[in-house]
Amino acid sequence: MTGFRPAAPEIKRARTRLAVGTLIFAVALGLVAVRLVDLAAERPSVSASSRPQLGRHPVGRGDILDRNGRLLATSLPSRALFARPKQVGDIEGAAAELAQALPWLSAEEVAHRLSLPHRSVYIARQLTPDDQQAVLQLGLPGVSLIPEDVRVYPQGRLAAHIVGRTKPGKGGMVGSAGTEERFNDILSDPTRSLTLALDIRVQHALREELVLSVARFRALGGVGLVLDVHTGEVVAMVSLPDFDPNRSEKLSRDHANRASYHLNEPGSVLKLLTAAVAIDQGKAELNTSYDATRPLRVSGRTIRDYRGQKRPLTTAEAIVNSSNIAVAMMAQDIGPRTLKRYLEDFGLLDATGIELPERRTPTAPRRWTPLATMTVGFGHGIAVSPLHTASAVSALANGGYLVPATLLKRTSPIHDMRRPVISPATSDKLRWLMRQVVLRGSGAKADNGDYPVGGKTGTAEKVVNGRYDRDRRYSSFVGVFPISQPRFAVFIAIDEPKGTEETFGYATGGWTAAPAVGAVIRRIGPMFGLPAAGPAADDWMRRIVPDAMLSKLFRET
Repeated sequence: MTGFRPAAPEIKRARTRLAVGTLIFAVALGLVAVRLVDLAAERPSVSASSRPQLGRHPVGRGDILDRNGRLLATSLPSRALFARPKQVGDIEGAAAELAQALPWLSAEEVAHRLSLPHRSVYIARQLTPDDQQAVLQLGLPGVSLIPEDVRVYPQGRLAAHIVGRTKPGKGGMVGSAGTEERFNDILSDPTRSLTLALDIRVQHALREELVLSVARFRALGGVGLVLDVHTGEVVAMVSLPDFDPNRSEKLSRDHANRASYHLNEPGSVLKLLTAAVAIDQGKAELNTSYDATRPLRVSGRTIRDYRGQKRPLTTAEAIVNSSNIAVAMMAQDIGPRTLKRYLEDFGLLDATGIELPERRTPTAPRRWTPLATMTVGFGHGIAVSPLHTASAVSALANGGYLVPATLLKRTSPIHDMRRPVISPATSDKLRWLMRQVVLRGSGAKADNGDYPVGGKTGTAEKVVNGRYDRDRRYSSFVGVFPISQPRFAVFIAIDEPKGTEETFGYATGGWTAAPAVGAVIRRIGPMFGLPAAGPAADDWMRRIVPDAMLSKLFRET
Protein backbone atom coordinates (compact mmCIF):
# COMPACT_ATOMS: atom_id res chain seq x y z
CA MET A 1 0.00 0.00 0.00
CA THR A 2 1.31 3.33 -0.87
CA GLY A 3 0.93 6.39 1.60
CA PHE A 4 -1.35 9.45 0.90
CA ARG A 5 0.55 12.41 -0.54
CA PRO A 6 -1.03 15.83 -1.31
CA ALA A 7 -0.89 17.13 -4.81
CA ALA A 8 1.88 19.58 -5.60
CA PRO A 9 -0.51 22.55 -6.28
CA GLU A 10 -2.14 22.23 -2.83
CA ILE A 11 1.25 22.26 -1.10
CA LYS A 12 2.21 25.35 -3.00
CA ARG A 13 -0.98 27.20 -2.03
CA ALA A 14 -0.51 26.36 1.69
CA ARG A 15 3.05 27.62 1.69
CA THR A 16 1.96 30.87 0.01
CA ARG A 17 -0.78 31.48 2.62
CA LEU A 18 1.65 30.87 5.48
CA ALA A 19 4.21 33.29 4.04
CA VAL A 20 1.62 36.05 3.49
CA GLY A 21 0.23 35.62 7.01
CA THR A 22 3.69 35.81 8.54
CA LEU A 23 4.46 38.95 6.54
CA ILE A 24 1.23 40.70 7.61
CA PHE A 25 1.87 39.84 11.26
CA ALA A 26 5.43 41.20 11.04
CA VAL A 27 4.28 44.44 9.40
CA ALA A 28 1.54 44.94 12.04
CA LEU A 29 3.99 44.25 14.85
CA GLY A 30 6.41 46.78 13.36
CA LEU A 31 3.72 49.46 13.11
CA VAL A 32 2.73 48.94 16.73
CA ALA A 33 6.36 49.20 17.82
CA VAL A 34 6.87 52.41 15.84
CA ARG A 35 3.71 53.94 17.34
CA LEU A 36 4.76 53.02 20.89
CA VAL A 37 8.11 54.71 20.35
CA ASP A 38 6.34 57.78 18.94
CA LEU A 39 3.98 58.01 21.90
CA ALA A 40 6.82 57.63 24.38
CA ALA A 41 8.76 60.46 22.77
CA GLU A 42 5.79 62.86 22.32
CA ARG A 43 5.54 65.81 24.71
CA PRO A 44 2.87 68.53 24.97
CA SER A 45 3.87 71.68 23.11
CA VAL A 46 2.55 74.36 25.46
CA SER A 47 4.06 77.35 27.24
CA ALA A 48 6.00 76.79 30.44
CA SER A 49 3.36 78.68 32.43
CA SER A 50 0.62 76.22 31.50
CA ARG A 51 2.45 72.90 30.99
CA PRO A 52 0.50 70.05 32.67
CA GLN A 53 2.19 68.05 35.39
CA LEU A 54 1.85 64.63 33.73
CA GLY A 55 2.47 61.62 35.91
CA ARG A 56 1.97 63.36 39.25
CA HIS A 57 -0.46 65.64 41.06
CA PRO A 58 0.47 69.36 40.86
CA VAL A 59 1.93 70.99 43.94
CA GLY A 60 -0.90 72.44 46.09
CA ARG A 61 -1.14 75.67 48.09
CA GLY A 62 -1.38 76.31 51.78
CA ASP A 63 -4.66 77.23 53.45
CA ILE A 64 -5.76 80.72 54.49
CA LEU A 65 -7.61 80.88 57.82
CA ASP A 66 -9.38 83.55 59.82
CA ARG A 67 -8.28 84.38 63.39
CA ASN A 68 -10.49 81.61 64.79
CA GLY A 69 -9.31 78.92 62.38
CA ARG A 70 -12.22 79.15 59.93
CA LEU A 71 -11.23 78.21 56.39
CA LEU A 72 -11.02 81.08 53.89
CA ALA A 73 -9.08 79.39 51.07
CA THR A 74 -7.90 75.85 50.39
CA SER A 75 -6.80 73.61 47.50
CA LEU A 76 -8.61 70.48 46.33
CA PRO A 77 -7.62 67.90 43.70
CA SER A 78 -9.30 68.38 40.34
CA ARG A 79 -8.83 67.55 36.67
CA ALA A 80 -8.18 69.58 33.53
CA LEU A 81 -9.57 68.76 30.07
CA PHE A 82 -6.61 68.16 27.80
CA ALA A 83 -6.38 67.24 24.10
CA ARG A 84 -3.90 66.20 21.41
CA PRO A 85 -5.44 67.74 18.25
CA LYS A 86 -3.75 65.36 15.80
CA GLN A 87 -5.43 62.41 17.50
CA VAL A 88 -8.89 63.96 17.64
CA GLY A 89 -9.78 63.44 14.01
CA ASP A 90 -13.19 65.10 13.57
CA ILE A 91 -12.51 68.46 15.24
CA GLU A 92 -15.93 69.99 14.60
CA GLY A 93 -17.71 66.88 15.80
CA ALA A 94 -15.58 66.59 18.94
CA ALA A 95 -16.11 70.28 19.72
CA ALA A 96 -19.86 69.89 19.41
CA GLU A 97 -19.91 66.83 21.69
CA LEU A 98 -17.76 68.54 24.34
CA ALA A 99 -19.93 71.65 24.27
CA GLN A 100 -23.02 69.49 24.71
CA ALA A 101 -21.47 67.60 27.65
CA LEU A 102 -20.19 70.83 29.24
CA PRO A 103 -22.80 73.53 28.43
CA TRP A 104 -20.60 76.29 29.79
CA LEU A 105 -18.10 75.57 26.98
CA SER A 106 -18.40 77.23 23.59
CA ALA A 107 -18.20 74.81 20.64
CA GLU A 108 -16.54 77.54 18.57
CA GLU A 109 -13.86 78.15 21.22
CA VAL A 110 -13.20 74.40 21.59
CA ALA A 111 -12.89 74.02 17.81
CA HIS A 112 -10.50 76.96 17.73
CA ARG A 113 -8.28 75.42 20.40
CA LEU A 114 -8.28 72.03 18.68
CA SER A 115 -7.22 73.75 15.45
CA LEU A 116 -4.15 75.38 16.97
CA PRO A 117 -0.79 74.18 15.58
CA HIS A 118 0.21 72.53 18.87
CA ARG A 119 0.67 68.89 19.78
CA SER A 120 -1.35 69.44 22.95
CA VAL A 121 -3.76 72.05 24.29
CA TYR A 122 -5.88 72.75 27.36
CA ILE A 123 -9.61 72.88 26.69
CA ALA A 124 -10.87 73.63 30.23
CA ARG A 125 -9.49 73.78 33.76
CA GLN A 126 -10.73 72.81 37.21
CA LEU A 127 -13.51 70.42 36.17
CA THR A 128 -16.04 69.28 38.75
CA PRO A 129 -16.61 65.53 39.29
CA ASP A 130 -19.81 65.74 37.21
CA ASP A 131 -17.91 67.50 34.41
CA GLN A 132 -15.25 64.81 34.48
CA GLN A 133 -17.83 62.01 34.27
CA ALA A 134 -19.55 63.72 31.33
CA VAL A 135 -16.25 63.90 29.42
CA LEU A 136 -15.28 60.30 30.16
CA GLN A 137 -18.62 59.03 28.87
CA LEU A 138 -17.91 60.58 25.46
CA GLY A 139 -14.83 58.41 24.91
CA LEU A 140 -13.38 60.85 22.41
CA PRO A 141 -10.00 59.95 20.91
CA GLY A 142 -7.19 62.38 21.74
CA VAL A 143 -9.15 63.88 24.68
CA SER A 144 -8.11 63.12 28.25
CA LEU A 145 -8.23 64.38 31.84
CA ILE A 146 -5.05 65.27 33.70
CA PRO A 147 -4.67 66.08 37.43
CA GLU A 148 -4.43 69.66 38.72
CA ASP A 149 -5.37 71.65 41.82
CA VAL A 150 -8.47 73.81 42.16
CA ARG A 151 -8.42 76.75 44.59
CA VAL A 152 -11.62 76.93 46.60
CA TYR A 153 -12.95 79.87 48.64
CA PRO A 154 -15.62 78.54 51.02
CA GLN A 155 -16.72 82.05 52.06
CA GLY A 156 -17.25 83.22 48.48
CA ARG A 157 -17.72 86.99 48.21
CA LEU A 158 -17.59 87.50 51.96
CA ALA A 159 -13.82 87.99 52.17
CA ALA A 160 -12.98 88.44 48.51
CA HIS A 161 -10.88 91.61 48.68
CA ILE A 162 -8.82 90.39 51.63
CA VAL A 163 -8.17 86.85 50.42
CA GLY A 164 -7.89 87.73 46.73
CA ARG A 165 -7.75 84.96 44.14
CA THR A 166 -5.40 82.83 42.03
CA LYS A 167 -4.74 82.00 38.40
CA PRO A 168 -3.01 79.08 36.66
CA GLY A 169 0.74 79.46 36.60
CA LYS A 170 3.96 77.52 36.33
CA GLY A 171 3.78 74.50 38.60
CA GLY A 172 0.21 75.17 39.73
CA MET A 173 -1.90 78.09 40.93
CA VAL A 174 -0.33 81.48 41.77
CA GLY A 175 -1.82 84.43 43.63
CA SER A 176 -3.16 87.28 41.51
CA ALA A 177 -4.75 89.58 44.14
CA GLY A 178 -5.12 90.14 47.87
CA THR A 179 -3.22 88.04 50.38
CA GLU A 180 -3.03 85.24 47.81
CA GLU A 181 -0.67 87.47 45.82
CA ARG A 182 1.07 89.17 48.74
CA PHE A 183 1.95 85.89 50.45
CA ASN A 184 2.34 83.76 47.33
CA ASP A 185 5.78 82.49 48.40
CA ILE A 186 4.39 81.19 51.70
CA LEU A 187 1.19 79.76 50.26
CA SER A 188 3.08 78.00 47.46
CA ASP A 189 4.27 75.58 50.15
CA PRO A 190 1.28 73.27 50.82
CA THR A 191 2.61 72.47 54.30
CA ARG A 192 2.27 76.09 55.43
CA SER A 193 -0.89 78.06 56.19
CA LEU A 194 -1.66 81.74 56.73
CA THR A 195 -3.71 82.98 59.69
CA LEU A 196 -5.31 86.39 59.24
CA ALA A 197 -6.59 88.86 61.82
CA LEU A 198 -9.96 88.70 60.07
CA ASP A 199 -12.94 87.44 62.08
CA ILE A 200 -15.40 86.04 59.56
CA ARG A 201 -18.31 86.60 61.98
CA VAL A 202 -17.54 90.32 62.15
CA GLN A 203 -16.96 90.36 58.40
CA HIS A 204 -20.43 88.95 57.84
CA ALA A 205 -22.11 91.53 60.08
CA LEU A 206 -20.19 94.41 58.49
CA ARG A 207 -20.91 93.30 54.93
CA GLU A 208 -24.59 92.72 55.61
CA GLU A 209 -25.09 96.20 57.05
CA LEU A 210 -23.05 97.78 54.24
CA VAL A 211 -25.05 95.98 51.55
CA LEU A 212 -28.28 97.24 53.11
CA SER A 213 -27.01 100.83 53.25
CA VAL A 214 -25.69 100.87 49.68
CA ALA A 215 -29.04 99.55 48.44
CA ARG A 216 -31.10 101.88 50.65
CA PHE A 217 -29.30 104.98 49.41
CA ARG A 218 -28.87 103.77 45.80
CA ALA A 219 -25.13 104.35 46.05
CA LEU A 220 -22.31 103.44 43.67
CA GLY A 221 -20.63 101.37 46.36
CA GLY A 222 -19.40 101.36 49.90
CA VAL A 223 -16.56 100.42 52.20
CA GLY A 224 -16.35 99.22 55.78
CA LEU A 225 -13.56 98.52 58.29
CA VAL A 226 -13.32 97.20 61.83
CA LEU A 227 -9.90 97.87 63.36
CA ASP A 228 -8.53 96.91 66.76
CA VAL A 229 -7.32 100.28 68.06
CA HIS A 230 -4.59 98.73 70.24
CA THR A 231 -3.11 96.05 67.96
CA GLY A 232 -3.84 97.52 64.53
CA GLU A 233 -5.42 94.22 63.46
CA VAL A 234 -7.97 94.50 60.66
CA VAL A 235 -10.80 92.40 62.07
CA ALA A 236 -13.08 93.10 59.08
CA MET A 237 -12.68 94.78 55.70
CA VAL A 238 -15.50 95.01 53.14
CA SER A 239 -15.57 96.71 49.76
CA LEU A 240 -18.60 96.93 47.47
CA PRO A 241 -19.02 96.01 44.67
CA ASP A 242 -17.25 92.77 45.44
CA PHE A 243 -16.66 89.57 43.45
CA ASP A 244 -16.66 85.80 43.82
CA PRO A 245 -13.03 84.56 43.88
CA ASN A 246 -14.29 81.09 42.88
CA ARG A 247 -15.04 82.48 39.42
CA SER A 248 -12.50 83.82 36.94
CA GLU A 249 -14.66 86.78 35.90
CA LYS A 250 -13.00 89.91 34.54
CA LEU A 251 -12.99 92.71 37.11
CA SER A 252 -13.26 96.47 36.56
CA ARG A 253 -11.93 99.42 38.57
CA ASP A 254 -15.21 99.41 40.49
CA HIS A 255 -14.15 96.07 41.99
CA ALA A 256 -10.91 97.46 43.41
CA ASN A 257 -10.42 97.34 47.17
CA ARG A 258 -11.95 100.64 48.29
CA ALA A 259 -10.57 100.19 51.81
CA SER A 260 -6.90 100.28 50.85
CA TYR A 261 -6.72 101.40 47.21
CA HIS A 262 -9.34 104.09 46.61
CA LEU A 263 -8.42 107.61 47.74
CA ASN A 264 -11.05 110.18 48.72
CA GLU A 265 -11.13 113.45 50.60
CA PRO A 266 -12.03 112.49 54.18
CA GLY A 267 -14.07 115.61 54.82
CA SER A 268 -14.94 116.59 58.37
CA VAL A 269 -13.42 113.46 59.93
CA LEU A 270 -10.06 115.19 59.57
CA LYS A 271 -11.26 117.99 61.85
CA LEU A 272 -10.60 115.63 64.75
CA LEU A 273 -6.92 115.50 63.84
CA THR A 274 -6.68 119.27 63.45
CA ALA A 275 -8.20 119.73 66.90
CA ALA A 276 -5.81 117.12 68.31
CA VAL A 277 -2.80 118.94 66.87
CA ALA A 278 -3.98 122.32 68.17
CA ILE A 279 -4.56 120.92 71.68
CA ASP A 280 -1.34 118.89 71.68
CA GLN A 281 0.68 121.92 70.61
CA GLY A 282 -0.94 124.19 73.19
CA LYS A 283 -2.51 126.30 70.44
CA ALA A 284 -6.00 125.61 71.73
CA GLU A 285 -8.03 124.22 74.61
CA LEU A 286 -11.56 122.89 74.59
CA ASN A 287 -12.86 126.36 75.48
CA THR A 288 -10.76 128.39 73.00
CA SER A 289 -13.06 130.63 70.97
CA TYR A 290 -13.12 131.13 67.17
CA ASP A 291 -15.26 133.74 65.44
CA ALA A 292 -17.44 131.85 62.99
CA THR A 293 -19.96 134.68 62.64
CA ARG A 294 -19.37 135.10 58.92
CA PRO A 295 -17.64 133.26 56.04
CA LEU A 296 -13.86 133.44 55.84
CA ARG A 297 -12.20 135.02 52.79
CA VAL A 298 -8.73 133.61 52.02
CA SER A 299 -6.71 134.09 48.81
CA GLY A 300 -9.81 134.94 46.82
CA ARG A 301 -11.75 131.92 48.10
CA THR A 302 -14.62 131.78 50.57
CA ILE A 303 -14.78 129.22 53.38
CA ARG A 304 -18.34 128.62 54.62
CA ASP A 305 -20.07 126.35 57.10
CA TYR A 306 -22.59 123.81 55.86
CA ARG A 307 -25.10 124.76 58.57
CA GLY A 308 -23.40 127.64 60.29
CA GLN A 309 -24.15 128.83 63.81
CA LYS A 310 -23.10 132.37 62.79
CA ARG A 311 -21.51 133.09 66.16
CA PRO A 312 -18.23 132.56 68.01
CA LEU A 313 -17.60 128.86 68.67
CA THR A 314 -15.42 127.10 71.22
CA THR A 315 -13.17 124.25 70.10
CA ALA A 316 -15.75 121.81 71.46
CA GLU A 317 -18.57 123.52 69.55
CA ALA A 318 -16.46 123.71 66.39
CA ILE A 319 -16.07 119.93 66.35
CA VAL A 320 -19.63 119.10 67.43
CA ASN A 321 -21.09 121.53 64.85
CA SER A 322 -18.42 120.61 62.29
CA SER A 323 -17.50 124.21 61.53
CA ASN A 324 -15.22 124.69 58.53
CA ILE A 325 -14.64 128.32 59.50
CA ALA A 326 -13.52 127.66 63.07
CA VAL A 327 -11.32 124.67 62.13
CA ALA A 328 -9.72 126.68 59.30
CA MET A 329 -8.72 129.27 61.89
CA MET A 330 -7.42 126.47 64.09
CA ALA A 331 -5.25 125.17 61.22
CA GLN A 332 -4.01 128.70 60.57
CA ASP A 333 -2.88 128.97 64.19
CA ILE A 334 -1.10 125.61 63.93
CA GLY A 335 0.78 126.58 60.76
CA PRO A 336 1.57 124.54 57.65
CA ARG A 337 4.87 123.05 58.82
CA THR A 338 3.51 121.71 62.10
CA LEU A 339 0.24 120.47 60.58
CA LYS A 340 2.11 118.64 57.83
CA ARG A 341 4.50 117.05 60.34
CA TYR A 342 1.61 115.72 62.42
CA LEU A 343 -0.15 114.36 59.34
CA GLU A 344 3.07 112.52 58.51
CA ASP A 345 3.20 111.16 62.05
CA PHE A 346 -0.39 109.95 61.72
CA GLY A 347 0.61 108.14 58.52
CA LEU A 348 -1.63 110.23 56.27
CA LEU A 349 1.02 111.23 53.73
CA ASP A 350 2.47 107.77 52.97
CA ALA A 351 1.09 104.46 51.76
CA THR A 352 -0.03 102.17 54.57
CA GLY A 353 2.02 99.07 55.32
CA ILE A 354 -1.02 96.80 54.98
CA GLU A 355 -0.15 93.38 53.55
CA LEU A 356 -1.95 93.86 50.23
CA PRO A 357 -0.69 94.68 46.75
CA GLU A 358 -3.72 96.98 46.37
CA ARG A 359 -2.60 100.13 48.21
CA ARG A 360 -1.76 103.69 47.23
CA THR A 361 0.02 106.80 48.46
CA PRO A 362 -2.28 109.66 49.54
CA THR A 363 -2.38 112.92 47.63
CA ALA A 364 -1.66 116.21 49.40
CA PRO A 365 -0.95 119.84 48.42
CA ARG A 366 2.28 120.42 46.57
CA ARG A 367 2.57 123.82 48.23
CA TRP A 368 1.26 124.34 51.73
CA THR A 369 -0.09 127.83 51.18
CA PRO A 370 -2.29 129.49 53.85
CA LEU A 371 -5.39 128.46 51.89
CA ALA A 372 -4.17 124.87 51.43
CA THR A 373 -3.37 124.59 55.15
CA MET A 374 -6.87 125.76 56.08
CA THR A 375 -8.69 123.47 53.64
CA VAL A 376 -6.62 120.44 54.66
CA GLY A 377 -7.48 121.31 58.25
CA PHE A 378 -11.16 120.58 57.60
CA GLY A 379 -10.58 117.60 55.29
CA HIS A 380 -10.37 118.99 51.76
CA GLY A 381 -7.38 119.18 49.44
CA ILE A 382 -6.03 115.87 50.73
CA ALA A 383 -7.11 112.37 49.69
CA VAL A 384 -6.50 109.24 51.75
CA SER A 385 -7.82 105.69 51.92
CA PRO A 386 -10.39 104.57 54.52
CA LEU A 387 -7.64 102.51 56.14
CA HIS A 388 -5.58 105.68 56.65
CA THR A 389 -8.55 107.36 58.32
CA ALA A 390 -9.40 104.43 60.59
CA SER A 391 -5.76 104.05 61.69
CA ALA A 392 -5.41 107.75 62.48
CA VAL A 393 -8.66 107.87 64.50
CA SER A 394 -7.54 104.74 66.36
CA ALA A 395 -4.43 106.65 67.43
CA LEU A 396 -6.59 109.52 68.68
CA ALA A 397 -8.55 107.12 70.89
CA ASN A 398 -6.00 104.57 72.13
CA GLY A 399 -3.86 106.91 74.22
CA GLY A 400 -2.08 108.60 71.32
CA TYR A 401 -0.18 105.74 69.63
CA LEU A 402 -0.12 105.02 65.90
CA VAL A 403 -0.08 101.25 65.42
CA PRO A 404 0.60 99.94 61.87
CA ALA A 405 -2.50 98.27 60.48
CA THR A 406 -2.11 94.58 59.67
CA LEU A 407 -4.11 91.76 58.10
CA LEU A 408 -2.15 89.17 60.06
CA LYS A 409 -3.13 87.91 63.48
CA ARG A 410 -0.60 89.40 65.87
CA THR A 411 0.91 87.02 68.38
CA SER A 412 3.73 89.21 69.76
CA PRO A 413 3.63 92.41 71.87
CA ILE A 414 3.14 95.63 69.91
CA HIS A 415 5.18 97.95 72.11
CA ASP A 416 8.04 98.04 69.60
CA MET A 417 5.69 98.64 66.66
CA ARG A 418 3.66 101.59 67.93
CA ARG A 419 4.85 105.18 68.12
CA PRO A 420 3.39 108.12 70.07
CA VAL A 421 1.82 110.89 67.98
CA ILE A 422 -0.09 112.83 70.66
CA SER A 423 0.01 112.82 74.44
CA PRO A 424 -2.34 110.61 76.50
CA ALA A 425 -3.97 113.78 77.87
CA THR A 426 -4.75 114.99 74.35
CA SER A 427 -6.10 111.54 73.50
CA ASP A 428 -8.50 111.74 76.47
CA LYS A 429 -9.82 115.10 75.29
CA LEU A 430 -10.32 113.76 71.76
CA ARG A 431 -12.28 110.79 73.10
CA TRP A 432 -14.43 113.26 75.01
CA LEU A 433 -14.94 115.32 71.84
CA MET A 434 -15.89 112.23 69.81
CA ARG A 435 -18.46 111.26 72.42
CA GLN A 436 -19.93 114.78 72.32
CA VAL A 437 -20.30 114.51 68.51
CA VAL A 438 -22.54 111.49 69.08
CA LEU A 439 -24.43 112.93 72.07
CA ARG A 440 -24.92 116.47 70.69
CA GLY A 441 -23.92 116.52 67.02
CA SER A 442 -24.22 114.86 63.64
CA GLY A 443 -23.21 111.40 64.90
CA ALA A 444 -26.37 110.90 66.95
CA LYS A 445 -27.68 108.09 64.76
CA ALA A 446 -24.62 105.95 65.60
CA ASP A 447 -25.54 105.92 69.27
CA ASN A 448 -27.24 102.94 70.84
CA GLY A 449 -28.15 101.79 74.29
CA ASP A 450 -25.76 98.83 74.19
CA TYR A 451 -22.33 100.41 73.82
CA PRO A 452 -21.25 104.06 74.22
CA VAL A 453 -19.95 105.30 70.87
CA GLY A 454 -17.76 108.26 69.99
CA GLY A 455 -16.87 109.35 66.49
CA LYS A 456 -17.09 111.87 63.68
CA THR A 457 -19.06 112.26 60.49
CA GLY A 458 -17.46 113.20 57.20
CA THR A 459 -19.15 114.44 54.03
CA ALA A 460 -16.92 115.42 51.13
CA GLU A 461 -18.12 116.66 47.77
CA LYS A 462 -16.39 114.80 44.95
CA VAL A 463 -14.25 116.67 42.44
CA VAL A 464 -15.61 116.45 38.89
CA ASN A 465 -13.76 118.18 36.06
CA GLY A 466 -11.74 120.21 38.54
CA ARG A 467 -14.74 121.47 40.51
CA TYR A 468 -16.65 120.22 43.56
CA ASP A 469 -20.01 118.69 42.66
CA ARG A 470 -22.60 119.16 45.42
CA ASP A 471 -24.70 116.29 44.11
CA ARG A 472 -21.92 113.70 44.32
CA ARG A 473 -20.81 113.02 47.89
CA TYR A 474 -18.56 110.66 49.76
CA SER A 475 -20.35 110.27 53.08
CA SER A 476 -18.68 108.56 56.03
CA PHE A 477 -18.65 108.00 59.75
CA VAL A 478 -15.92 106.57 61.96
CA GLY A 479 -16.94 105.38 65.40
CA VAL A 480 -14.91 104.10 68.35
CA PHE A 481 -16.44 101.81 70.94
CA PRO A 482 -16.69 101.45 73.83
CA ILE A 483 -15.51 105.06 73.88
CA SER A 484 -14.95 104.83 77.65
CA GLN A 485 -12.36 102.05 77.13
CA PRO A 486 -11.71 101.94 73.37
CA ARG A 487 -11.42 98.55 71.73
CA PHE A 488 -12.48 98.93 68.08
CA ALA A 489 -12.76 101.61 65.42
CA VAL A 490 -15.58 101.06 62.91
CA PHE A 491 -15.46 103.01 59.64
CA ILE A 492 -18.18 103.05 56.98
CA ALA A 493 -18.37 105.22 53.85
CA ILE A 494 -21.10 105.35 51.21
CA ASP A 495 -20.08 106.42 47.72
CA GLU A 496 -22.55 108.90 46.18
CA PRO A 497 -25.61 108.10 48.32
CA LYS A 498 -29.02 109.52 47.37
CA GLY A 499 -31.28 111.01 50.01
CA THR A 500 -34.55 109.28 50.85
CA GLU A 501 -37.91 110.28 52.28
CA GLU A 502 -36.80 108.94 55.67
CA THR A 503 -33.68 111.17 55.61
CA PHE A 504 -35.67 114.21 54.36
CA GLY A 505 -33.52 114.17 51.25
CA TYR A 506 -30.21 114.41 53.13
CA ALA A 507 -27.34 112.13 52.10
CA THR A 508 -24.62 113.28 54.49
CA GLY A 509 -22.55 111.00 56.70
CA GLY A 510 -24.77 111.51 59.73
CA TRP A 511 -27.83 110.23 57.84
CA THR A 512 -26.24 107.45 55.78
CA ALA A 513 -23.06 106.04 57.36
CA ALA A 514 -23.61 106.74 61.08
CA PRO A 515 -26.71 104.49 61.42
CA ALA A 516 -24.84 101.64 59.71
CA VAL A 517 -21.90 101.99 62.12
CA GLY A 518 -24.29 101.90 65.06
CA ALA A 519 -25.93 98.74 63.71
CA VAL A 520 -22.54 97.04 63.23
CA ILE A 521 -21.43 97.93 66.76
CA ARG A 522 -24.64 96.54 68.23
CA ARG A 523 -24.04 93.23 66.43
CA ILE A 524 -20.33 92.67 66.99
CA GLY A 525 -19.99 93.82 70.60
CA PRO A 526 -21.38 90.57 72.04
CA MET A 527 -19.05 88.53 69.80
CA PHE A 528 -16.12 89.76 71.88
CA GLY A 529 -17.89 89.49 75.21
CA LEU A 530 -17.94 93.25 75.70
CA PRO A 531 -20.30 94.17 78.55
CA ALA A 532 -23.32 96.29 77.69
CA ALA A 533 -23.33 99.89 78.84
CA GLY A 534 -24.68 100.61 82.29
CA PRO A 535 -26.09 103.82 83.80
CA ALA A 536 -22.57 105.01 84.67
CA ALA A 537 -21.16 104.40 81.17
CA ASP A 538 -20.36 108.09 80.61
CA ASP A 539 -18.99 108.87 84.09
CA TRP A 540 -15.45 108.80 82.70
CA MET A 541 -16.13 112.09 80.90
CA ARG A 542 -16.46 113.99 84.17
CA ARG A 543 -12.80 113.28 84.85
CA ILE A 544 -11.90 115.17 81.68
CA VAL A 545 -14.57 117.90 81.76
CA PRO A 546 -16.52 118.47 84.99
CA ASP A 547 -20.24 119.14 84.57
CA ALA A 548 -19.72 122.69 85.81
CA MET A 549 -17.58 123.48 82.75
CA LEU A 550 -20.10 122.31 80.14
CA SER A 551 -21.90 125.65 80.05
CA LYS A 552 -18.61 127.33 79.12
CA LEU A 553 -17.90 124.87 76.31
CA PHE A 554 -21.37 124.73 74.79
CA ARG A 555 -22.95 128.15 74.60
CA GLU A 556 -25.97 127.32 72.44
CA THR A 557 -28.50 130.09 72.17
